[in-house]
Amino acid sequence: MNIGKAIKKIRTENGMSQEDFSQIFYVTRQTVSNWENGKSYPDLNTIVKISDRFGVSLDRLLREDLDMINDISEKTASGIKWNRLRRTVFTVISVIVIFLLITLTVYGIIWISRKNSLEKNFSQNVYSLGFAESPERYYILQQNDETYVLPHQEMPSFWDFSTDFHAKYLDCRFSTEQYDFNIRISGDMYSLDITDNTSQQIYYLRLDSSGNITPAPAYDSDLPGFKEKYSAEISQVLQNGIYIYNTAYGKRTV
Repeated sequence: MNIGKAIKKIRTENGMSQEDFSQIFYVTRQTVSNWENGKSYPDLNTIVKISDRFGVSLDRLLREDLDMINDISEKTASGIKWNRLRRTVFTVISVIVIFLLITLTVYGIIWISRKNSLEKNFSQNVYSLGFAESPERYYILQQNDETYVLPHQEMPSFWDFSTDFHAKYLDCRFSTEQYDFNIRISGDMYSLDITDNTSQQIYYLRLDSSGNITPAPAYDSDLPGFKEKYSAEISQVLQNGIYIYNTAYGKRTV
């Protein structure tokens, strides 16, 4: 006897209609009809409830119903596989989350330590060099006819994932009657802007670490005698600037 026939026998022996039977187990009358006709099976929890409600052994309900047993076995196996998959996914996600939390915590400790030391050292170095902060939050140092300008520096935000200042540079400025010079030092990069106060023409040039203009000047025809007249001063200001830059940014102590 399969389970459908067993359910029908239990129902009729107790003088119940399909509607009466369905109400006990909170299903529809059509569901009970499908059970009895073998179109579907009750789940294992409902089978246990039928057994308890009518005092019928599970052995009697399930005996010889191989399709039902196989269906329950497949569902049970699928449930076990699904539970294993969920546990595996949960474990993987948990490991990733824990790893990220640990990584962010370690990075946060490094970032805070780096921020405090970097900003403190920069401030100390700048003031030890004699810089004064302007209302625009630039640091300015005046030496003879030369002006050195540093930006106000702060560590980038935590989420920039950087442990150094974004833009480290120093501007070295000096002027003659005809020209305004600005040498920018940024790491190992050196550039020179020359403004001709008469024509307002601006020349953008590059320097090597010795103050030599590179590549070979193509402006000799516009600025005759410029190289001979100003190269020594450009070189001297650049050397002063390199020392100030390295000291301010902690590459050299004062």
